Amino acid sequence: MKKTKPTLKVLAVAAAFLALSGCNNVSREAQSSSMLIIESITGTTTEGDVVPFLQSDIQRNGTSGTYVAADVATANIMVRLINPAPLNGPSQFNDVVLTNYRVTFELPTSPGTPGVDVPLPFDASTTVLCQADMSTAVPFVVVLEAAKLAAPLVGLVGTTTVIETKAKIELFGHDLMDKPVTATGYLTIYFADYPEAVVSAPKR
Repeated sequence: MKKTKPTLKVLAVAAAFLALSGCNNVSREAQSSSMLIIESITGTTTEGDVVPFLQSDIQRNGTSGTYVAADVATANIMVRLINPAPLNGPSQFNDVVLTNYRVTFELPTSPGTPGVDVPLPFDASTTVLCQADMSTAVPFVVVLEAAKLAAPLVGLVGTTTVIETKAKIELFGHDLMDKPVTATGYLTIYFADYPEAVVSAPKR
């Protein structure tokens, strides 16, 4: 039965194993016995419903005026053994620690030009322990606030134009033997200046 662990819970044992393996260059060159699987990537509508895409509102209405907010998506991740051992099963060394990710935007039919047709790509850090044979929900920022203040998104303010993009999400990490593990997933994003009711701006 698939179990779900709490999001962003990093166990202390991970740090201990990383300290032991951090200087082992040989282990970094070997292939990990763990495989990182992105089961799904979900976003939300402007009403907050969880869906397999994202409606990204360029500008929101607050009680004190308009404001810009980053958008968050969730990657649902499973760690599996490349060569399962039915008798022994996975050990803690098969767990995977995510360390960073990269988001690149493309048009539906072509790569597009970053900063002209699509937002600029970006890299970000994270620290999430994904245990083997368990499903882990990993929230992450998929659209930066800065992207909504720059071309091409800023040009959507006050219009009814919608820009459809495909976000390529690359996840990077390593197992607890310090062997690298990666995975790639995609999320469709619809950028627009969506009409909405006035809500309270988030506290900063």
